[in-house]
Amino acid sequence: MNSVAVVGSANLDLVAHTPRRPAPGETVLGTGYRQHPGGKGLNQAAASAAMTTTAFVGRRGSDDAGRVLAAELVRHGVDTSQFLAVEGPSGHALITVTPDGENSITVLPEANHLLLPADVTRALDLLAPRLVLTQLEIPRETTEATARWAVTHGVRLMLNASPSAALPEHVLAAADPLVVNLTEARQLTGADTPADAARLLAELCVSAVLTLGSDGSLVVEKGRTTHLPAPSLTPVDTTGAGDVFAGVTAAQLAHGTGLAEAARQATQAAARAIRTPRSSR
Repeated sequence: MNSVAVVGSANLDLVAHTPRRPAPGETVLGTGYRQHPGGKGLNQAAASAAMTTTAFVGRRGSDDAGRVLAAELVRHGVDTSQFLAVEGPSGHALITVTPDGENSITVLPEANHLLLPADVTRALDLLAPRLVLTQLEIPRETTEATARWAVTHGVRLMLNASPSAALPEHVLAAADPLVVNLTEARQLTGADTPADAARLLAELCVSAVLTLGSDGSLVVEKGRTTHLPAPSLTPVDTTGAGDVFAGVTAAQLAHGTGLAEAARQATQAAARAIRTPRSSR
């Protein structure tokens, strides 16, 4: 039995390094280019697998990119028995990284949008995980089916509500925790400040983690809010750091670690990732 099942996306990331982000209508010459396996689901599964047995539920294309994505998960020790190929292209992401380590991302879902609710239900029945982690780069109805399966089977659901999208109340109510950044939290709650956002998130779900970048994170559970500071560092590349945070948190929770301590350890892991070039992770 796997401790964690990650239901989500896998993309081949096309990463361009540029001196700055182009303005609308402007062309900027890049300084470097690389391809990396990625996608929120794949990244989170790889991070979780470094700490516990982890399976990935997703769809890849019948192209070379799909074979690269499957090989990357295998390299990290992830169970890929439910990462199946479908006809057509795999998901891709177009990523621009500037010298300050910040990034802008455009996601092309492709095969990821062929992961259907029945696929997830069947896969999770076979995998029988202790914890399910999912995100929003797959169809909304598939996310809903994932939440229903977790509730029905009494399995802990961790929901990284990214990229931001409207979600039914019953999906949010099942999240333990809901993990969002400040932008996503504002879109969910309408709050202006992190403190207000944290308070309102607590009304939507069982528990929540509000990530604040260099300001750390706020962990909200059982009526209490805990601030976890982030290490002081100079970022090299922030791409995928949030996914490392989510994957490590999931692995720790699956082993019975409390949420605040799980998030603390995940913060350290994300900091190590930010200091490391993507190609070396």
